[in-house]
Amino acid sequence: MATQRSGDVVTKVEETLVTTRLAELLPHFDLFDEEHADRLFEVLEYSRDNCPVFATDADGGYYLVTRYDDVRFVLENPELFSSRQPGVRGVPVRLPPLDEDPPLHKDYRQLLNKYFSRKFLLNYEPVLRDLAKDVIAKWIDNGECEFVHDFAIPFTAGSLARVVLDEDDEDRVQRAVTAVTRTGVEGTPETFIAVAELAAEFMASRDVEGTVRDDVLSGLVNGTIDDRPLTMEERLGVVTVLFLGGLDTTRGAIANIGYHLATDPNIEARLRTPGWDARDIDEFVRFESTVSFMARTVTEDTEVGGCPMNKGDRLAVNYQSANRDPRKFDKPDVLQFNREVNPHLAFGAGVHRCLGLNFARIQLSVAFDELLKQVTNLRLKEGTTISRSVGVSAGAPKRLEIVFDKV
Repeated sequence: MATQRSGDVVTKVEETLVTTRLAELLPHFDLFDEEHADRLFEVLEYSRDNCPVFATDADGGYYLVTRYDDVRFVLENPELFSSRQPGVRGVPVRLPPLDEDPPLHKDYRQLLNKYFSRKFLLNYEPVLRDLAKDVIAKWIDNGECEFVHDFAIPFTAGSLARVVLDEDDEDRVQRAVTAVTRTGVEGTPETFIAVAELAAEFMASRDVEGTVRDDVLSGLVNGTIDDRPLTMEERLGVVTVLFLGGLDTTRGAIANIGYHLATDPNIEARLRTPGWDARDIDEFVRFESTVSFMARTVTEDTEVGGCPMNKGDRLAVNYQSANRDPRKFDKPDVLQFNREVNPHLAFGAGVHRCLGLNFARIQLSVAFDELLKQVTNLRLKEGTTISRSVGVSAGAPKRLEIVFDKV
């Protein structure tokens, strides 16, 4: 009779303890809790394998949807899963088109689509390149920088100010950066209200100016929804959405790619290859989706992944988990740039597929093209520890101390 080695017994006991702790954590798992965030990917993997749709009592109670097919099902059926309250913790201000359901959602998108088409945004590429150069010039001679606050944040904030808001008031832009960053991390009613108040400042400034420009804010002032002008509440909501999407998520993507650039010597060569953005951006954002989750409300009794749900139930679709689902992606927990197809959900799916995806792609391409024209051999500064954000932008480095050589 074969005997089992003691090491095998210890391993099985340890695995059982880990599994038990994960099972005990699920009913109370909190997407905004920093201690829980340390175990995020363990929890998501356990959930996908054992209970792909699970209920938590955090934030008033909701279901978390973790498998790719189930997440996609929710996103592609807005008649069953309403977006009217897209924040897990609730959103005290309107956020069109993010929180609009069909058919009105289509009117908002038609109003905004022109300004976020790749063709329209490429008109601003020279402006973005000059912006990147200006940001880099502030620290290039130091041989080091804190990548998130010295590069990612000022570049994304400047891009938003010049392309979307056409704003030159640096104080107002900086206050927007601070407010949006807090919203992504904390997700409290107070943080959303602070962003909306800033949006009101931008809109009031444009109204006083009285000139007509071919940009987003003028489009909001002069456009119509359902054959009527937008209310001030709707205008403010759209600008608030642009703040949230234009600052926080792209900042996270730049920080994530910067981390890989500073820790994997193979990444620099990839980003120096012409056309890298067309090939590799999708894999970067699949691997680390900077929007971690969004909420939906069930509109009628239904089920997701075999889990019954009642009208009025709340759920959160987890994009990060869907993009790490081994049922959809080979070797999902590694960056694998040679994927023949990459149907990731980092930009969402269905009618709410990210309005700003073209803007994000252009910013990522410009940011690293201009960076690598001036620096090489990026690496983490000795002694650096990486602290990562929680909440909607879970996983992105909060700070990234790097050193480099000038080209």
